[in-house]
Amino acid sequence: MPAGNSQELPVILIRDHDGNVIEKISVKEWLRRKALPQNENFEIKLYREALNYYAIDEMDKAEDLLLYLCELSDYTHYEYVERVANIYRRENRPDKERCVLLLAYRKLRLDPVAARIDRRLEKLDRAFLPKTAFMNQAIIGN
Repeated sequence: MPAGNSQELPVILIRDHDGNVIEKISVKEWLRRKALPQNENFEIKLYREALNYYAIDEMDKAEDLLLYLCELSDYTHYEYVERVANIYRRENRPDKERCVLLLAYRKLRLDPVAARIDRRLEKLDRAFLPKTAFMNQAIIGN
């Protein structure tokens, strides 16, 4: 057997209820499997806390937690992104709303949820960007 990382060698035996070995996994794989539920549980608790702050109109605290969750999930968890974008909409901060949506769109552009993000970005553009005629007048000088 070649010498390598000892944590990648299959040394943990996964057994069924009868004691039969059903799988052999490495320590590294076992740690990865055990870490996922704890991490998800932590995220769920943070998200619930953010929702509590949102419900009692403590938007700055909710925003902080949601931005942390967005960063933690690399802007791929749309519920976090959508909620923080809603905070920015309520506070009339279209620049922030657009920024967080664009970050998520960049990560999720191949996901079906990208169509929702795209529609929301279009609404933002229509509501807050200057109209085309106005831009043409500014460029032409009329």
